[in-house]
Amino acid sequence: MNFETDIIISLISRIREKSSRFITSELTRLGLGDLKPIHGDILLALFQQGDPTMKELADIVDRKKSTVTTLVEKLVSLGFAAKNQDLNDSRIFRISLTDKGRGLKDSLIEISGKLINRVYKDMPDEERKQVVKSLKRINEHW
Repeated sequence: MNFETDIIISLISRIREKSSRFITSELTRLGLGDLKPIHGDILLALFQQGDPTMKELADIVDRKKSTVTTLVEKLVSLGFAAKNQDLNDSRIFRISLTDKGRGLKDSLIEISGKLINRVYKDMPDEERKQVVKSLKRINEHW
């Protein structure tokens, strides 16, 4: 065992915990304390994808459909998203942002920018690219 390199999961876990606390604090500061950091993944996907089905949304955010359903229900109850039956298949629901949900975009971009600045701080661009490349490769193994 090489402790210097084998602590990767512990490091990733610590970074995740710190980033989650940071995002939660920023959401609260902006009066969005009802949202959790994981809602950001869902909202980002909705900003980019239009009106995905629940399954498509789960695939995009790489979460179980049941988890995404719970997260979407919270967004719907807060008035940030709407759940509508697909016009061609009544068994399928499509998720869309409401005007209130679209209004979150600038706040979430602000939080993301602050988080990225903290994560990378003084790290050169090439090193940033290498970190992301390595993490993507690790993620693909799952």
